[in-house]
Amino acid sequence: MKRRTSTITALVSLVVFILLEAISLVLVSHNGTIQKYRLMTGVRSIQSYIWKRGENLRYFISLKETNEELIEENIRLVKELEKYKFFSSKHLSDSLIEAFNPEFRYIPATAVKNSTNRQHNYIIINKGFDDGIKPDMGVVTPSGVVGYVQSVSKKHSLVVSFLNTDYTITAIIKGNGTFGTFQWKGAKTDEATLSEIPIHTSFSVGDTITTSGYSAVYPKDIDLGTVKSSELVGGTSYTLTVSLFENYSNLHHVYVVDNPNNIEFKNLINKGDSLR
Repeated sequence: MKRRTSTITALVSLVVFILLEAISLVLVSHNGTIQKYRLMTGVRSIQSYIWKRGENLRYFISLKETNEELIEENIRLVKELEKYKFFSSKHLSDSLIEAFNPEFRYIPATAVKNSTNRQHNYIIINKGFDDGIKPDMGVVTPSGVVGYVQSVSKKHSLVVSFLNTDYTITAIIKGNGTFGTFQWKGAKTDEATLSEIPIHTSFSVGDTITTSGYSAVYPKDIDLGTVKSSELVGGTSYTLTVSLFENYSNLHHVYVVDNPNNIEFKNLINKGDSLR
């Protein structure tokens, strides 16, 4: 639209210029020398004026287009800066900042109730339907996975804690990408296990375990903990004991993960699971 306006303006100026040239030729052919000179001088002055005005207008339009492009770029940069400020102000870890992408939205919330002494623990947060929270959204902190939203009311939500012996996620060994089943076994709140690690896998005590990104619930590469020890199971795989980064006994600020593609992803998983 902007370029079209500039083009039309230039064409109009050109047409007026040609029209004046034609008029001057006609007048020259029908008048005496003095009259011809005066007419040509007047026409040339008008032509010069129109041409300069056209040039000024084209320059103004070009400058306006450039300014609008700069404004759009500034708006984009401001949004990026606001995103960075948001994460920085919340003291998020590098892993969570790196995991951020436009597909996910992080909704800050506060844990108002949190259990840790059960086999199936839960958390209540102070955000609900009014804040865009929906069932099955993931909940995280800079230190790891908190759980997932099970039910939602107007102002609050019930979260199934990761400290639930029935809850598992897929996690990977950072560096080699080997994945396994990550689960809390119901004992210590600062330990979990990563099982089904193939026997040929290379790993060391102290290796970092991260989210895999193999679901639409949690972003990839959120640090969960480090390998504390390992146990060979059945001669075919390892189960790793992982020291968790998250202190589940001291949960306060959490982030609900909103992935607009969650339903689509789950539908595809269901179709894949139904294949025979």
